[in-house]
Amino acid sequence: MSLEDKKEEKKVKQADIKEALMNLLNSSATGGNQFVTFSIGSEDYGIDIKKVQEITAFKDLTVLPNTPNYIKGILNLRGNVIPIMDPRVRFGLEEKTFDKKSVIIIFKSNNKTIGMIVDKISDVLTIDKENIEDTPEMAMNIDTSLLSGVGKVGDKFVIILSIDKILTNKEIDSLSSSKNSDLQDNKEA
Repeated sequence: MSLEDKKEEKKVKQADIKEALMNLLNSSATGGNQFVTFSIGSEDYGIDIKKVQEITAFKDLTVLPNTPNYIKGILNLRGNVIPIMDPRVRFGLEEKTFDKKSVIIIFKSNNKTIGMIVDKISDVLTIDKENIEDTPEMAMNIDTSLLSGVGKVGDKFVIILSIDKILTNKEIDSLSSSKNSDLQDNKEA
């Protein structure tokens, strides 16, 4: 791939992220709950917009030893060390190689900052409360305890994640101690 092609791919990805962020800023908060929506495989997912801190292009991660297989590493984002998870692995779905469309959503879960790699950002949607239904137990390929419902927008369904259940406090605390000990080891080396 030529340098020009790489530059063009980067511009397209940045434009997609800018468009999603502009939609996020311009969307209306009236009439329902707002969700940042994204794709993982062929499914559309959403998380409460109030939990999202940032959306960034996929970057190389520093892999930490002795972490669960769904933690792909840590990211240094403006001096903050953030664990990054792969929801595909967490949900028991087939792993995928990340590509130029992959992005990282930085969010707060149980008062900790975490990142999640998704295939692509879709939009910011306002979903009326009456259009959010309980998660059907049998219809999902993932653990339904990680979900807070299914939103219906027109003909489209959005699986709404319960972001505070994606990682337990114990898992988050173990990640914090892993990254801190790894960073200490790197300082001593």
